[in-house]
Amino acid sequence: MAVYDENILKNPFYLALEKQRPDLCSRVAELHGIVLVPCCGSLTVSSYSDSQFDSYVLQPVEDGYQTADGKEVRIQDRQVLLGSGFPAPASVPILFDETFYNDQEQSYSILCISRPLEVDPSPAELSPPPPYCLKSVEDVREFLGRHAQKLDKFVQGFCQGFREQERKGLRHHIDSVNGLYTKCLQCLLRDSRLMYVHHGIHELIFNFVGTLEASQDAAFNKTSRRLQDLQQKDLGVKPEFSINLSRAKRELSQLNQQTSPLLKLLCLRRVVLTATQTPRRTVSIEAVCADDLLSVILYLLVKTEIPNWMANLSYIRNFCFSHSSKDELSYCLSTFEAAVEYINLGRLQDTNTVSRHPGKGSFFRVTPVFYLCSVD
Repeated sequence: MAVYDENILKNPFYLALEKQRPDLCSRVAELHGIVLVPCCGSLTVSSYSDSQFDSYVLQPVEDGYQTADGKEVRIQDRQVLLGSGFPAPASVPILFDETFYNDQEQSYSILCISRPLEVDPSPAELSPPPPYCLKSVEDVREFLGRHAQKLDKFVQGFCQGFREQERKGLRHHIDSVNGLYTKCLQCLLRDSRLMYVHHGIHELIFNFVGTLEASQDAAFNKTSRRLQDLQQKDLGVKPEFSINLSRAKRELSQLNQQTSPLLKLLCLRRVVLTATQTPRRTVSIEAVCADDLLSVILYLLVKTEIPNWMANLSYIRNFCFSHSSKDELSYCLSTFEAAVEYINLGRLQDTNTVSRHPGKGSFFRVTPVFYLCSVD
């Protein structure tokens, strides 16, 4: 359940692959195959031979995958299993995956792996992979073992106390959830397991936040309903982002199915990454102009039926204790908050100016930086 992430577009191995072997990049896209990319922290050399990349490009075959140089690979339970053709059978953990596109809109997958394939496997990697990965709350309960009972007692005690103190303010409940985290942290050595805690109390806390924000959500929904006729050109959405907006809306529609603040925040990040992909490849969030990103998010806010934006943003902002104020996730949250505030202030009510001056760019070009910087 631990979250690892990095910007593949800054990964030296991937950059070298694109530069030295464009033929492989074209081939993997045509086959809708997979590129294995060792994470930045595992790279110990700065140059690579052209033939070295052949082992990292996978094409589907009947029983799994085959590398460009004929080696056998299987993918199971978030592990890359190295088979025939490699010096020794081993399993290499998959840290995360992304989908990229080339200029012809052909897709291929990037799997960020924990180490280069040439590195000698550790004893743990030589042993058989675990029989399952954590895909559900039941899997997490099994993984926690005896700790699950302790966490359940903490959560049950919290839920009982919540009903007795439900009328207290938001600050009290933020502190109480933080206190629950502290108690559970004393029980566990790895804070990555604490997503399980949020799942247990999600309904109580999220419903409470929803009640607090009900009037704000009603006002926002009233405003956004009046904007349903706005089109992408009215909002300044660039043509290269238009092709991705349907997929981004589908991602965003999953927001209310997420049962922890971190899962909701990761959903928003997936929305941004999906929406800002170019036909050639994924664009990092930092590389997208603030104006362009804000226009895309405004369009998604108006066109996706999320009835409780204020509750979601408040819940994420106040109860997500596991991310830095300066990381990419916080930037995503701030941008969504800025877009919601922009709509709340009525800045999209009058689109006549845009219609009269279509050549002057999007309607909010003068002010987006102010909004992005003013969200705390």
